[in-house]
Amino acid sequence: MATQKEEQMDNLHLFQKRMEILAGAKLRETDRMNSAVKIQDVVRSKIGAWHGSEEIRRWRETRKS
Repeated sequence: MATQKEEQMDNLHLFQKRMEILAGAKLRETDRMNSAVKIQDVVRSKIGAWHGSEEIRRWRETRKS
């Protein structure tokens, strides 16, 4: 009887550890996404009124000429 209870406790601890790992991984993923968004915002603020598609079109036209 004691071994069955110990086995249940081991399973419970194993489940708890797995959930902690999953929760930590989810938080790290969220932190990475938030960091990427901040970097994109900084880059966008430095670009200003620059329109990439128009620039690329202009560069392609000058190469054709």
